[in-house]
Amino acid sequence: MSIVDHHGEVEYPFSQKTVFNAIMEAAPNINGLSLDSADEISGRLTFKAGVSLASWGENIPVVFVIIFLLLMMASCNSQSGNSAQITEIEKKYQDSLSAVRNELKEAKSQIELLRYPADQRLQKAKDLLDEGELDKAKNEIEQLKSIFPNSAEASSSNSLLTKIEELKEAKRKEEERIKALGFKALPEQTTVKVDYNTVTYSSISVGNRFVFDSYDDRWFYRDADRGSKYVTMQMSVTSTNHNPELPELALYTISGDKMILEGTFDTEFARWRDYGAYLGNYHDSSNDFSKVSTVKFKLGLQVSNEKLSKPYAIVLKKKNALSYHYDRFSNPPISYIGSADYPSSLTLDNFKNAYVLIKRYNLK
Repeated sequence: MSIVDHHGEVEYPFSQKTVFNAIMEAAPNINGLSLDSADEISGRLTFKAGVSLASWGENIPVVFVIIFLLLMMASCNSQSGNSAQITEIEKKYQDSLSAVRNELKEAKSQIELLRYPADQRLQKAKDLLDEGELDKAKNEIEQLKSIFPNSAEASSSNSLLTKIEELKEAKRKEEERIKALGFKALPEQTTVKVDYNTVTYSSISVGNRFVFDSYDDRWFYRDADRGSKYVTMQMSVTSTNHNPELPELALYTISGDKMILEGTFDTEFARWRDYGAYLGNYHDSSNDFSKVSTVKFKLGLQVSNEKLSKPYAIVLKKKNALSYHYDRFSNPPISYIGSADYPSSLTLDNFKNAYVLIKRYNLK
């Protein structure tokens, strides 16, 4: 049986007119098929799958008495008085009925294949390849070649398979290089896109004082405790969102093949228009994402001198987690609070997707 020819015939002791009328009434409710032609005199109806593949249609000729028998039996199943009649029919036509059922089952399976033709499968493989989903793209191509081995799409997919293997080999070698070098192999990135935010870190330094909330020629600050220093930096956030959440930064010390969490950075505004704006007496548009696309912040974290003498890294989790908060009785009244829930330790595997290395220090 070919993929475009499904044919079966069997006769049953029912009035042809009764059967024909019944199947005409039932035809609109047959899922996946539409009635293409009907001839009451010959007793032949043709159903069409309603799909195409490279301009091929699929016609399924069916002798109506077979379909009517199935419909009649399904109807009679709900009527206990007809059980003897059903049993008699099943015994008499068991082999024919089983063959027809198998034929219809196979036809349905093949119709489902045609709903997802070769050109769509090839395009799906290309899309997965562009997204870096190499294994999924390879699986899609293998299904294409198995189901449509003689299609033009199957032939053209060979070059995609070659490209996938080359990319997988390059990825394997890069993973081996990173594993051999450890955290030294991770690239430093000071500009990172986190969903709707583009975040840039600059002026990273270590000192005794964390300065923020500047206005005019004044500012606020925190001094480090004895035996500790502040790691500070500027953060510029450009957002397409009018009320964005912001990412949070963390510092990890490096010990062998693991990073150990030491703390997360405080996030403060860099500057206010003047003291009145800092107090919240009036609005400062320069610190409002609904008015401007870029707002500047200062980040600071107090770390012991002992920890800073060891290898350590500044790490970003690619998650916007700090939310806008307003408290009229605080100075300033607006702030960003929350937590990105950094884990207590990280390994190289964490940096494949969810984490970014901003800077590392003292790692030789």
